[in-house]
Amino acid sequence: MRKLLKNASMVIIGISIFSLIGCSHSGETTAKLIEKELSEKYSESFKVKYLGERWGTTSNDTVTTYVKALDSGIMFTALMDPSENIVENYPEMLLMHKFASVFNQAIVDQELDASSWIRIHPKQPVEITKETTIEQYLEQSEAEYIHVEIVMKSDESITAEKLKTIVQQAYEEFKGPSVSATYWIFKDDEYQKVNEMLKKVANIDPSSLESYEYDTEVFVELTENGFVDSDEDIQTRLKGGRK
Repeated sequence: MRKLLKNASMVIIGISIFSLIGCSHSGETTAKLIEKELSEKYSESFKVKYLGERWGTTSNDTVTTYVKALDSGIMFTALMDPSENIVENYPEMLLMHKFASVFNQAIVDQELDASSWIRIHPKQPVEITKETTIEQYLEQSEAEYIHVEIVMKSDESITAEKLKTIVQQAYEEFKGPSVSATYWIFKDDEYQKVNEMLKKVANIDPSSLESYEYDTEVFVELTENGFVDSDEDIQTRLKGGRK
C-alpha cells in the first residue's frame, strides 16, 4: 500500500497561488465575475481569495483562482476561459470535506491537535454534486481504499493505540473499504508554520510537507483482515524520529 500511495494519481492536485492584493482592475473584474457565477449556481456566497496566473493558450487567457465558500469555509479552485466559462471543483471539495470531518472527529475524540485531507481511489467515475453523500459515493465509485494525510502536533500522549483508533473509527463509519493514514507529526513551532500554509491553499500535495522539519512520519493501515502492522511496529516508528 505504501508503494501504491507513492505512485498513485491524486484526486486533488496542488496549484501555485498569487495574492489578489495589488492585482489589476482586470483581475478584480474576473474575481467578481467568478463570485457572481458561483453564487447563482450554488445559492451560496463565495469570495475569490487568490488569483493565479493566466495560462493554457497562446495568449495566456485562462485564469485559475482559489475560491472560498463563505458559509462552509471550504477552499476550492475555479478556472475561467476567455468565453467566461468556469470549471470548478466545489462539489468534489465539499465531498472531501465530508470525508475529512469523520477523521477530524476521531482526532478530537482522542484529544489530539491535527488537521486532515483525503485521497480516494475509485474504480468507477462518479458525477459528484453538492448533495452527494459519503455512502452514495462509496457505493457508486466502488472505491478500493481511502487514504488520509494527517498533520499532527507532537504530543507525549500520542500512542500507537490512539493512531489506530482514529483509523478504526473512520473504517467503521465508512463500513470499509480499506482505510490508511499517514501521520505527519511536527513540533509546536513547525506545526504552526504548516497550519499557516494549509489555511492558504485549496489543494495539498503531501510531498510539499517534506520541506518542513517534521518529527516523524507514521503509516497506519486497516483492511478487512485487520491492521497491517502491530502496535509494537507502529510505536517503534512513532518513537523513531525522522529518518
